[in-house]
Order: sequence, then C-alpha cells, then structure tokens
Amino acid sequence: MLQNNQSLKMITASMALTASCVAYSGDAYIAASLGFMDYEETVEVSGFPPVKFDSSINSLNVRLGKNYTEYFSAEMRLGLGLGDDPVKVDGEEFGANLEMREMYGVYARGGMQLEERFYPYVIVGYSQAKLEGSVIGFEIDGDFGGVSYGLGIDVDINNDVKGSIEYMSYFDSVGVEVAGFTLGLSKSF
Repeated sequence: MLQNNQSLKMITASMALTASCVAYSGDAYIAASLGFMDYEETVEVSGFPPVKFDSSINSLNVRLGKNYTEYFSAEMRLGLGLGDDPVKVDGEEFGANLEMREMYGVYARGGMQLEERFYPYVIVGYSQAKLEGSVIGFEIDGDFGGVSYGLGIDVDINNDVKGSIEYMSYFDSVGVEVAGFTLGLSKSF
C-alpha cells in the first residue's frame, strides 16, 4: 500500500508542477470529467472454452493541457477510480469486484473549429492504469498500459468554459482492454 501512495504522491506533484508551468505559458486549460469505462478480458486455457471477464469502471479525471496552435494541443491526465464494481464472468456475476486505483497518461489532440461553438478532435497518446480485483477476501492487482486513441468534441459554453464528450480506447494489452466515454468541463486561462 505504501508504494501505491508514493506513486500517487509523485504523480500529483508532477501534475502540480506541470500545471504551474502551463499556467504561465498562456493558451492553457484545466478540465475535470467523469469517466464511464468498460473493462474486458478474455482468458484462454488449453482444452477449455475461452472465459470472458467484464466490468464497468467509473472514474474522476483531471486533465491539464496547452493549445499550441488552433489545431493542436497536448495534455496530461490523472484519473482515480470511484469505488468497486462487480465483475461478470461470461455475463454472470460471481462475487468478484474490480477497482481502478489510478490512471494517468499523456496525449496529443488534433482538431478543427466547426461553426462557432463546436471543436471535434482526435486524440492519441499513452495511458497507464493500476487495477485491483478482489474475490472471496483475496486481492490481485496489476499495472496495465498502452497506446490510447479516441475522438471527442468540445462545445463552447462561454468564452472560457467548454463542455466535452469523448470516447477513448485507453489500452488493449495482454488481453485486457479498457475503453469508454467521459463527460467533462474545461476552463481556459
């Protein structure tokens, strides 16, 4: 547990330092969002049919970014899970839970202003997550990461505030796939 707290403190300190640097560089933004993701894993054992594990993961996310041009921005994100969610095996619950402890990543966004209020974009980067599962008193955790990609749209609410909806495939590594939607608000400064 100490190692998890140390990692979280280092990530938070890094994001705070980056935020202060971004704030002084202009064209910066900060955002908060709720994530609604799906976890899927298929386990294959020789001589047996494949077994599919799936769960929903909810998270609270913060992102810091900078617009370098009208068409390009870069950002960092940190997400924390919002509790345990039941795991289903081949569609049936069996008493196991899954929780996302933390997720972070770096991304590049490219998009174009449409009309006056809409900014659709594509996003690509790298995400890393720590997932923790529990079943009958036993806990298992693991770190997963990989290339992330997705698309979204920012909608201007006023001069400095935007709403957003985004779909992202966070990673698909070693048979574990995490993907889903986020809804958020951002403020430019």
